[in-house]
Amino acid sequence: MSHFIDEDEIRRLSRRIAEEFESTYGTLDEKVARVPDDAAAAISDECCVHLEVARVAYRIMLDGVIPEPKSSCRILVQEFDRRAKHGSPVPEINTYMREVAITEGKWIEYLYGELNKVLLADLRNLANLERTIADEIEPANERVIAVVAQRRKIVEGYFTSLIQRWLRDHRGANIGHAVRAITGGLTSSFESDIDDAINGARASLLIKLRRYEEFLSRDEEEEDESRLTEKILGDIRDLIKEVQGSLEIISLNTAGEILIEVSPPPLESIDEKPKFGFITAPFPARPQIGPPMQTPLDYLERDIWLASMKPPDERTPFLRAKITAVTNNLIEQGTPLDKIGTTIIFDLDSRFSWTRSKKTGVRRDLREIRDSAGEDYRTQIETYVLENILAKIPELRSSTTD
Repeated sequence: MSHFIDEDEIRRLSRRIAEEFESTYGTLDEKVARVPDDAAAAISDECCVHLEVARVAYRIMLDGVIPEPKSSCRILVQEFDRRAKHGSPVPEINTYMREVAITEGKWIEYLYGELNKVLLADLRNLANLERTIADEIEPANERVIAVVAQRRKIVEGYFTSLIQRWLRDHRGANIGHAVRAITGGLTSSFESDIDDAINGARASLLIKLRRYEEFLSRDEEEEDESRLTEKILGDIRDLIKEVQGSLEIISLNTAGEILIEVSPPPLESIDEKPKFGFITAPFPARPQIGPPMQTPLDYLERDIWLASMKPPDERTPFLRAKITAVTNNLIEQGTPLDKIGTTIIFDLDSRFSWTRSKKTGVRRDLREIRDSAGEDYRTQIETYVLENILAKIPELRSSTTD
């Protein structure tokens, strides 16, 4: 079994990120200096921002990165607000305001304008590798390890150096700030959507990691291969634990893995429209590379991971709406109402490796609901399914934090 990462290639990719950033945006200050005063003043008045911030927003518009100056102003002002919140407010003196606005403008132009293009080839390779194991019940370890290796190449070759550079330019910031800023650029999202995009990516990543762990835990191997597999499994298990923690203290490696999931796939890698019109993405971002989302239960699996990261009092309303959507789609597919409860519960037991629900007990409970519910039959089925899931979420969380 081969598992080779070309360290020289990773270093080359890291240098490329730095060189492209400088060569593309090193002259932004010169371009901003040429912005007409009247154009900057109009944006300053409309958006209630400092004139130097308005100049940068106007330049970003001219460069075709973000066509609406108001959106650019919002992103720029976030950095001024962050600095103020952390005890380092920017003095309202033109030179200081200009310096910070131009630095942030360079990042906006890179993250919102170029980063997806830079990542395109390696994300396409990853999508193709993921496709080779997507429909396999027991994919060969070689194939799974090839996926893990490509992910590592993207994390270490692109995202690690990108995050480190971003942190150097943003005094007092942490990895969580960097991940949010990069996510905004990758998904062309703004503040209100970014946390939803990140949480969706974390849920997608957890599903993938659990499947990689399951695949690689199966086989007896030669001693050398076994040592390698155990090392990879250890890394995967560490990731599973960390990806559920606070975004502010995660490692660079985990941050990079989340950003892979945030990244939109290459156009030719986007799956066909899900069957049955089941489109319920948790955030209004572009399509994500993630586990195959082809059935209602694929979406519910993802949503249960999302629910597990929410406070307990937020899980019930969130999951109730998702279960209702799944029920609608199962009915559209022709699943009888009296089979929906067992279909969902037994499928989820298998997906999450939960303690198996006793089939005879579940069927008995659902028959009793059917016989006594009357017009509330469907609602009571959904409530029964919801209670079953909520009872098992602590088991899900403990399996990823032990």
